[in-house]
Amino acid sequence: MNSRVRQFCCRSPLWILFLAVGFLFVGESSGRAADKLRVSNCFIGGAILPLWLAQDAGLFQREGLDVELIWIQGNPAVAALISGEIDLLHCIPHNVISAMAGGAELVFISSVFNRMQYRIVAAPGIDRPEQLKGKVLGIARVHDVSHFYVRLVLQRLGMNADQDIRVVAVGGQNDRVLALKSGRVAATILNPANALILEKSGFKTVIDLESLNFPVVGNMQAVRRSAVKERRAILVKFMRAFIGGMRKIRSEPELSKKVLAKYLRLQDKAIIEENYRFNSGSYLESVPTIPPEGLRYAVESLIPTVPAAKNLRAESLIDTTILNAALREPVK
Repeated sequence: MNSRVRQFCCRSPLWILFLAVGFLFVGESSGRAADKLRVSNCFIGGAILPLWLAQDAGLFQREGLDVELIWIQGNPAVAALISGEIDLLHCIPHNVISAMAGGAELVFISSVFNRMQYRIVAAPGIDRPEQLKGKVLGIARVHDVSHFYVRLVLQRLGMNADQDIRVVAVGGQNDRVLALKSGRVAATILNPANALILEKSGFKTVIDLESLNFPVVGNMQAVRRSAVKERRAILVKFMRAFIGGMRKIRSEPELSKKVLAKYLRLQDKAIIEENYRFNSGSYLESVPTIPPEGLRYAVESLIPTVPAAKNLRAESLIDTTILNAALREPVK
């Protein structure tokens, strides 16, 4: 320190105090790291939009969170949640319920898109559901949620899912589209956006599952039971940001479409519009509450393949405290 600066400091104790407080403030703020949260979505689709929007719009960051979105498909995602490799899983609930039936200490904290947003699309020449008899129908995997929905629908329509059709496992949405186009299957179950793509090529939606009004749960968020207590404040912040993302879907349609186009790698405006349509409006809950009846239905659907699921009570698989706390405090 030169003589002039030393002389100034000696004569200006208030300046010294100000400088010290300033350094203290900078040190505290620079050392305050965002809370880390690892969140997995188990598939890539429009139903992940609230997560993507909350991330891209900076809503997680605004809550002081550093959220890492990780795509882990199927059962490995549940295993990652149980082991602590991820903190929260946003996915259809069936694999989580299976793990719960096996004793996994997991719990659901929210559910969104509680609609059966699927279509059964058939090859040209099949115009009515009854024409599916004797045909091959593509699903993702045997005894998964797509298979369960097909069985429900056919039963509702008076058909025997085990005798009247033959199901084959062909994989994810894109795989099922290719299987139908190639003639490997005569029909398949798809989301509305893929159904629209096929309709443009001459295929036909023969069953709109949403019109049948089955009680279902959609994409649910699961965490370890221990996290509800140990990371409660962080989970509440996450839920506030997630709800903010849901609200932005309604209030900012153009931003929502841009986010969908980015993550789904879409260019066709009609397909982007359709993706937005069935992930917004009346299709999207205003609050991600869990409908117990839909969860009971999901549990019951697993009993034939996961017998231990009969010991589960749907209400005991739900913790509403994180959502309720987030709703009590305004979204930033």
